[in-house]
Amino acid sequence: MNIRDLEYLIAVSKHKSFVKASLECHVSQPTLSGQIRKLEGYLGAQIFERTTKQVTVTSFGKEIINKARVIIDKTYEIKNLSTDYQDPWHQPIKIGVIPSLGPYLIPNFILNLRKNNKSSKIFIDEDITENITKKLESRELDVILLATDVDSEKFEQIKLFDEPFWVAYSKNKELDKLDEIKTTDLNLKQMLLLSDGHCLRDQIMEIWEAYDKNNILHRYDTKASSLETLVNLVSVGEGFTFVPALALQSAWTTDKGIQVRKLNHKKAYRRIRLVFRRNYYKKDLLTNLSKILLEFLPNTVKKI
Repeated sequence: MNIRDLEYLIAVSKHKSFVKASLECHVSQPTLSGQIRKLEGYLGAQIFERTTKQVTVTSFGKEIINKARVIIDKTYEIKNLSTDYQDPWHQPIKIGVIPSLGPYLIPNFILNLRKNNKSSKIFIDEDITENITKKLESRELDVILLATDVDSEKFEQIKLFDEPFWVAYSKNKELDKLDEIKTTDLNLKQMLLLSDGHCLRDQIMEIWEAYDKNNILHRYDTKASSLETLVNLVSVGEGFTFVPALALQSAWTTDKGIQVRKLNHKKAYRRIRLVFRRNYYKKDLLTNLSKILLEFLPNTVKKI
């Protein structure tokens, strides 16, 4: 058993394919398959179940691969320890961020980061929660910014701030009279939502399901893959939507005639977290990143 064998295991687990894993590891597929079979023989148990259509990880295999990830991370840490002491930024930090947060947080974060450290290198991957969480687990990303809780057995988190939800609407004299809006002030039939897979959609649904006992929310089909699309629909009078507080910094709040009011509901906020693998070795660097992320936040959010 050697480090290279463990890298093969992780690659196959990630791709569920020996062919794709061999391409990632830059070896031939027969070589990779042969090494894994040798390792299974050495361990006396099967790590992968293979059929002509798919590759799945056995229960035993899951335990082996989890330990393999720890070993690979520690090996990587040892290899880079000397260089990291001299320059923690000698390699880019790969950050994943959800689409409903990235456009409103990342630009200021990078600007502040450059002021603090001109040699810093950042790679940004904007995607939905499920995808960036998988990439974090497979070590494609170093850290992710989420608005949902995480598996504490796999990940650690630094809680950053609570971000309230605001109602964005157009042409409504009754709502204009209110300082804050309650769910009972809104017509459910006019609500616009993000499409499935966005955590913001799930959080908004929690608010409405508590209010609407018949759960009629699922009947509505108007969905979008970005807040920008929802806001554009609101601007032409298609209904209302919910926006997180940081999005209020965008020009649409004045350019498109859209009004905003804070939503008065105990669940009307999301907690933003910096999430990383439990065995990640640059935790001091992430602590510094979290401090930079919290700089110059507007007073519409609450730092933790």
